[in-house]
Amino acid sequence: MKAIAKVVLLATVVVTGAATGAQTAFAQYTPANTGYWGTEIPAKGIDPTIRAAADALGMVRDTRLVIGQLNLLEYGGHGTLVDLESAPPGQPIEVSRYSYAVSYHIPASRLDYDGPNGMRTVRVVKGNRAWNEEKPGINPSPSDNAAFRAQSIWLTPHGAIHAAAFASAKKCLDGKACDVPLQVTKEDGKAVIVVSVNGQSYKTTLGADNRPERVETVIKLPSGTSQNIVASYSAYRNGTSTGQEALDKFHSGTYWPGRIVHEIDGNKVLDITMTEGWSNPYVIFPEPELLAKAK
Repeated sequence: MKAIAKVVLLATVVVTGAATGAQTAFAQYTPANTGYWGTEIPAKGIDPTIRAAADALGMVRDTRLVIGQLNLLEYGGHGTLVDLESAPPGQPIEVSRYSYAVSYHIPASRLDYDGPNGMRTVRVVKGNRAWNEEKPGINPSPSDNAAFRAQSIWLTPHGAIHAAAFASAKKCLDGKACDVPLQVTKEDGKAVIVVSVNGQSYKTTLGADNRPERVETVIKLPSGTSQNIVASYSAYRNGTSTGQEALDKFHSGTYWPGRIVHEIDGNKVLDITMTEGWSNPYVIFPEPELLAKAK
């Protein structure tokens, strides 16, 4: 608890400092500049198929119609998963609580779930560095699985469209000008977007509602083998759904998939029923050195 309190305090100092100059920061906003929530790009001018997908997910924000403000998302639910970081991966296990928080700007992620007998697993990646935690912010230990964890960030529906939008705007993910391989086509009457992230190709198929129903790539597993992984998304809803519990807990207009399924070579390795989605929540990814100082 002391460690968490001190980490939050350190982060709060940074946030407070940023907030002090918030008025200036907001005054300096332009569609091409880095905004308060992260790097922004104007929705106007990007490929219309990608913009439609971003609109359908609730990613186009502000009166200036920019993409990039929806930068940090947390997917929450329960279901089953196969631990792909174990050697060899075992059978599916029940997870009573599943949380996957991702930051597209850093980029970073924290997977946090409760398995059988309440055993908690917390796995973090930030940039090209990975570590595990006993609890968020507590007792970090190094991990060699940074590449595997980093690849998974862009399998999320919002992540795939975020990457495609920046590529369409001729921007790298940090907002700098660059040419990123991008293709927008149709297959079997459905829109298909193929974008490269860090040299790796991600293929997104959109459903009739313009939201990603499938994102796939060839992923290198911790075991060293490379296999095709397909992430399927269905039953999207937000905070205005009728007759169902709202997924969009901040009621910010973000649409979330009600179910998430991952398959590797046809074998199901993740099956999550979502119960909550958080847009831009207060989630931080302090490095182990900072956590050690906070003890």
